[in-house]
Amino acid sequence: MHNFCTCQCKKTVNLYIFASQILHKMKLLSILFIGLITIQLTSAQGFEVSPVVLEYKVEPSNAETKNIMVTNHGNKRQAFSMGLRDFERDSSGAKQYMEAGSSKNSLSRWITVSPSYIEINPNESKDIGITVTVPHRDYSTKWAILTIKAVQVRTSFEADKTVRTGILITPTIAVNIYQSPSSSSNYKAQLSDFKEVTKEGDEYRTMKVIINNTGGKKIDCRLNLIIADVETAKERKMSPKKFYTLPGERRVVTLKLPNDLEPGVYSVAAVLDYGHRTALEGIQTIIEVK
Repeated sequence: MHNFCTCQCKKTVNLYIFASQILHKMKLLSILFIGLITIQLTSAQGFEVSPVVLEYKVEPSNAETKNIMVTNHGNKRQAFSMGLRDFERDSSGAKQYMEAGSSKNSLSRWITVSPSYIEINPNESKDIGITVTVPHRDYSTKWAILTIKAVQVRTSFEADKTVRTGILITPTIAVNIYQSPSSSSNYKAQLSDFKEVTKEGDEYRTMKVIINNTGGKKIDCRLNLIIADVETAKERKMSPKKFYTLPGERRVVTLKLPNDLEPGVYSVAAVLDYGHRTALEGIQTIIEVK
């Protein structure tokens, strides 16, 4: 009786191990299958646009054309449509999109896209011409967004099916376009409201500063945080924060203080460098580390 029970137990254990191995293999096959589907879907919808930023320096009464390249990395012929939109940015730098021609800083009214619709075979590329034509005596800085959207060409049956299922994937890539004549040199920015804004429970002590672009040009900024011990005059310069501002923008930037400051009183300065032979802009305040 004892031997029979032992034999039955061994069989049960062996069956359990065999079943576990089968389940494990099935899971691996499922994961592999799902992975292959994901790769195929990504490949089918994949395309590339280069470059994704265009900067023009066209003088009034002139025009210039630059090209972007659209590459189809998918496994079937793909159609693409081009569209223009305006945008403005909030104090954090996030874009707020608008209809073309609706912004006072709209560049889309000056842009011609040719062609505005293309079809590309798998693993091939095509150029799109982006022409900016600047009106007479207009030296202002303007900007816009060009969208390149993969268009799904469907039969009426497929379209009806898509409507019923509520599923429609339209991959889109955006190209930022800026125009400012090279003869304009109105670079100007100011710093204000520099203070500590650390909240209870924050991992780092944090400073806030406001950058106002009061000029007429797009500015590429390097904002440095410099910390000096008031007693010893020993300085520490943190890695610069890099970003850009557009004319009329009010940008709020936060800067982290290092956690290893010794107890003492410190002079903390924010210094803005935006090149073009302009003077550095600076602002400072005093903090205490206990």
